[in-house]
Amino acid sequence: MGLLLKFVFFKLIIFFDSFKNSNAITVAEQLKDVIMRGYDNSIRPVINERDVLTVNISLNSMSVLVLDPAEETVTFSSEFILQWQDQFISWNKSEYNITWLKLKESFLRTPDTTVSTSINTNYLIDSDERYVSVKHDGTVRQSMYAVFVNLCDMNVDKFPYDEQTCMVKIGPWTYTLQEVTCVSGPDIEPNEIYFGLTVKRRPQFYVWVLLIPTYIITVVCIFGLFTSTANHGLREERVNLGITTLLSSAVILQIVANAMPKTSQLPLLGNFILAEIFVVAIGVLFAVLVLTLHQRAHTREWKPPAWMLWILRMTGSSKFLSRNITKIRHKNSTAERVNYTGEGAYLFRNLDESLQSVREYIQEEDRDYFRELTYIKFFDRLDFLLLVIFQVGNALVTLFLVKQ
Repeated sequence: MGLLLKFVFFKLIIFFDSFKNSNAITVAEQLKDVIMRGYDNSIRPVINERDVLTVNISLNSMSVLVLDPAEETVTFSSEFILQWQDQFISWNKSEYNITWLKLKESFLRTPDTTVSTSINTNYLIDSDERYVSVKHDGTVRQSMYAVFVNLCDMNVDKFPYDEQTCMVKIGPWTYTLQEVTCVSGPDIEPNEIYFGLTVKRRPQFYVWVLLIPTYIITVVCIFGLFTSTANHGLREERVNLGITTLLSSAVILQIVANAMPKTSQLPLLGNFILAEIFVVAIGVLFAVLVLTLHQRAHTREWKPPAWMLWILRMTGSSKFLSRNITKIRHKNSTAERVNYTGEGAYLFRNLDESLQSVREYIQEEDRDYFRELTYIKFFDRLDFLLLVIFQVGNALVTLFLVKQ
């Protein structure tokens, strides 16, 4: 019986001790009750209404997430540290042995500081879960961590070698300058704070995916337009090749245009692709001109002018391209005919005329053969000359634009 009483008595002691501890409050809670007694978080934390509340803003961290040139926005996550003096809060540090106290942000009056250049702000911590640090002398320190979608006036003239500077403007939203001012240092004039975010593009992706393929396509197209292997076949395939290249270059230009803001000036990469389109288009026009001259040479006995033969170093081949060579040979053959008399003269005369016709036919075939060879040589040299001109011009245009 004695042991049972002792056990019950011990349980009662433990119960009352735990009940006593459950009703006890910590020093921090006592301090919070003291400084929050009579505190009104709906008014500006200054005793004199004419005083200006100075908010010191510093940038603790920043990370760029997305840079959208088409929308001219930059998305970044950053932490701004705000610090100001709350004249309604203070305590004796030696009495409570507490220098800094953590309080919920909703307990105090915080300045409505916002990033005014941002079109969308996503706070990573809910307002009910955010805390501020309060010092014994009334200094309040707030951490504002969020993801911002900030407007950015971009200059993409040198895209993809461009460098953008985006301005981030932060300051009070409803208060005037006479009520709340923001500073970022002791030597800065009170005003709204501007932070400059400078980003430099890495051009390797655009160089390997757009610039180099466009240049290679143009080079291959020029070789296809002015190669000398199609003189015996259908030269119309060269025009088809040029038109296909124009379509592919137009698709690449559309890709660049979709990635850029709609401004009055094309970026550097867009100018390069547009210049390549013009090079191919002019090459196609010259290919059509050569095709027309080739057709006229076979159907209308077109003779190249002397200056063109001189440029192609074919001045000695002009005799094969003469229009009157058939008539000259026909006159010579008529003068060499023999008059037959006597019995059988009619048969011999017919035989001689037949042989003369065969001889003229063979001579005409020889003349056409040499003439065709001369034209093949002429158009081969013309194609090679145009090939060199367009390849050198394309290289110069590329170097000029890329160098800028």
